[in-house]
Amino acid sequence: MRLIGMLHPRSGPHRASTRGRLARVVGGVALTLCACDTAESPTADRQQMSERVGDVLPMHVDTEAPLPEDRDAMLEALAPMPSDALLVVYEIAGPGGIEGSLEVLARPGGYRRENWTIEVPLGSEEDRRLSGSTIQTPDGVWVEGSPPDTFTPSPLGALADAALSLPEAGRRAVLEQLETRRAVLAEARADVLDTPDAQDDPELILDTACHVTRVATIEMCLWEATGLPLRYRSDAIELRAVNIDADASIGEHAFDLPFPAPDMPQFDARSALRQLAEGDLAGLSPYLHPGLRLPTA
Repeated sequence: MRLIGMLHPRSGPHRASTRGRLARVVGGVALTLCACDTAESPTADRQQMSERVGDVLPMHVDTEAPLPEDRDAMLEALAPMPSDALLVVYEIAGPGGIEGSLEVLARPGGYRRENWTIEVPLGSEEDRRLSGSTIQTPDGVWVEGSPPDTFTPSPLGALADAALSLPEAGRRAVLEQLETRRAVLAEARADVLDTPDAQDDPELILDTACHVTRVATIEMCLWEATGLPLRYRSDAIELRAVNIDADASIGEHAFDLPFPAPDMPQFDARSALRQLAEGDLAGLSPYLHPGLRLPTA
């Protein structure tokens, strides 16, 4: 299952304002952030949120900084992370006494490795132990040990390659739109917090802020800066982060594929970037953070 963060504002006039702000981002309208009314001092809650928002959303990107000149730098600009070498370890629980662990290694630029182990009780028989690994790169997803033709392409690498071929003005427009999206999301989060309803406050897990999202029978607390849930519950499985290491030791070849990644089929990266530069982020947003594939017995 792929987890994609979504904002879930509740009803009411203030929520409608926030929802409208988010809709403008997803709908692709180019935005200019308005300055806040300086006649009013921010509330204590809002000040607290401004201090914590960097833990929840991707860090600020200086759009006046030198533009990325190579693939790795462009990938990091398209898919930033709050850590250059992140490790998150989860405990897994499931029905019938299923238990196990999940280890997620991640780097900026769309790189992720998921190593999981599950113990399945079989009554009078010996418990069954299952394990596996999934590698995600900017070019796609592959389950370790499976045939190369099971590789699932992803467009992030193609987007980086296309962005590098743009003139300077085009590359800057793409990065500025991404920064605008992050800034608007941060402002929307602050607006939601600045209301009497405390249910939207970030939850802290291992001293890391995350936001609760509910979809049907699924509930997760999403660390939006990484695209990772720190807590996840469904009818089939439960996960909870038990360790976060923002300075993890990740092997040099942790994200290597044993075969050349195939091209992304039927994907016009230059057109996608043109839409992004014009403010249309709806189609690309899911690709700017890797998802998390839950282990299954």
